[in-house]
Amino acid sequence: MTFSVLGDLLPEPAAVARRVREMLWELGHETSILVDTSDNPFDLLAAAYAVSDEVGRRAEQLVHDAEVDAAGWVPMTAGAAELLDACRDTGRSVSVYAPHSESAVGRHLHRLGLRHLAGPAMGRGFAMRHLAGAGAGRERAAPSLGVRSMAPVFAAIEVRPEETAVVCATFAAMSAAQRSGAHAIGVEWIREPRKVLHGGEGRNAVVGSLPALAAAIRACGRAEPLHCGPGSVAARPLRPETP
Repeated sequence: MTFSVLGDLLPEPAAVARRVREMLWELGHETSILVDTSDNPFDLLAAAYAVSDEVGRRAEQLVHDAEVDAAGWVPMTAGAAELLDACRDTGRSVSVYAPHSESAVGRHLHRLGLRHLAGPAMGRGFAMRHLAGAGAGRERAAPSLGVRSMAPVFAAIEVRPEETAVVCATFAAMSAAQRSGAHAIGVEWIREPRKVLHGGEGRNAVVGSLPALAAAIRACGRAEPLHCGPGSVAARPLRPETP
């Protein structure tokens, strides 16, 4: 599942973006108008890496520190524990993919007593390492962090996309899952409304809440003995009309 389903490790994104922007200015680096007006820390992080790897690493530390701090206090999305319990009880394994620091994701899950319910947790470090194969220097180190495909994630944990469902909170994440040949399950109003989540194509479903999804998983019964990947809540896909 994508981490945005579980919680938010950047609850004050504008403040973090401002810190990175001010760091760039202090170093004498100008930013574009779009970056100057962005409240998205990942836009600023990409801009920093576009300057140099060293500047990028300084920006990465600022974002990392904010995420680790948030991991110590931000709440989990209502129903997240119920969903993870349902996956465990029905034999469905779960992995987490996030645009955040892996250590922050791990701290968040440990603090809430949920780490044992999830398998691999892949984050920004995974994205950077994956992109390293595409080039070097600035081309490698300035990712958008908004993945177009989940295929690298599935390959890393050795699962078959067609046997995997990805639980998402955004249309972009659902599209990335579908582009990879996986099933996508959107949860409305965590980030986006149902009408936005339902805009995708391919194998997708939208549910009203995490407890509703947990109930649907239990109703499906135990999973078939298949590989299950990130958010692989159903070896048998849930139908789009699932409430």
